Amino acid sequence: MREPHSGSLLIEYYRSFLRDRDLDGFRDRVAARYAEPTLCRILVSCPWPNARRGAVLALGVLGTYDGCNTLLGKAMRDPDPVVRVMAERALWIIWFRADTPENNQALEEVRLLAANEQLDEALDRASRLIDRAPRFAEAYNQRAIAYFKLGRYAESAEDCRRTLNLNPYHIGALGGLAQCQLELDQPREALKTLRRALRLQPHSQPLGEAIRAIEARLESDGPR
Repeated sequence: MREPHSGSLLIEYYRSFLRDRDLDGFRDRVAARYAEPTLCRILVSCPWPNARRGAVLALGVLGTYDGCNTLLGKAMRDPDPVVRVMAERALWIIWFRADTPENNQALEEVRLLAANEQLDEALDRASRLIDRAPRFAEAYNQRAIAYFKLGRYAESAEDCRRTLNLNPYHIGALGGLAQCQLELDQPREALKTLRRALRLQPHSQPLGEAIRAIEARLESDGPR
């Protein structure tokens, strides 16, 4: 029997998923053979890209916030571009299920309210959720989105900072904070925020372009 720690079996499962797109089957096969710490070790140390891709996909459906948020955050710097994209997607999935089932459902309701421009209700629901779960990072991020849509940029920025205090790998909150800082006419602060984001995603072309645009703006404005 092959040793699952090497990732060779995981590659087979991942290739099977690519053929049939049966995510439930992939999840069940992986869960029967791999524990979360093993998947994390494969993601960190396996030289085979397909094994790391399989590990990221598996962590997205099976992983826990405490168990893999940091490693998935670091995987956004992986040499393989597919791993990087999959890691970002997996992080968003994990962030939305990082608390109790009841609170996760409440968070999804907040997200839908904000998406449908029911912003006052979204703020109220998000605030009540934060009162119940003050360490639920994504609750602050979703409230930040509602604040931003309402033009309340200082409050949105503060919630982005709260998100990042709880989850320093939250690239969405970094992007949101930079947007708020630009709206508040704080381009130098926005530049610092985007440079922090680039350290998490050094291969990101949009981040690099945004940084260069602000640098050019500051250069043309001259010293303040």
